[in-house]
Amino acid sequence: MTAALFDLSGRRALVTGSSKGIGAALAAGLAGAGAEVVLNGRDTGALTRARDELAGRTGRGCMPSPRRDRPAAVDAGLREAEEAAGPLDILVNNAGTILREPMLRVPVADWRDLLTPI
Repeated sequence: MTAALFDLSGRRALVTGSSKGIGAALAAGLAGAGAEVVLNGRDTGALTRARDELAGRTGRGCMPSPRRDRPAAVDAGLREAEEAAGPLDILVNNAGTILREPMLRVPVADWRDLLTPI
């Protein structure tokens, strides 16, 4: 297989949880395939560092976008991302957290927080 099969030039991707770990690796892979990547996560400082590192390795720009916790703010965050970068083509909903409790004891608010995309 050639890299041309995975050409994402002209595509825009939003990767949640992309300030470190698996999300940062996914963002780097998408950028390496030509996509413009919007980084997303809770820690603005970590996002800025991830953006700088990704831009340094791939020459592609990224935009940190702090994670939002309310549905209206999620919609606003997506609009901001699309206004800055253009329409999004790809969503990688990678964000996660560790909840060290039995599943049936996890509060509903924690489940909602986990599933909020940005």
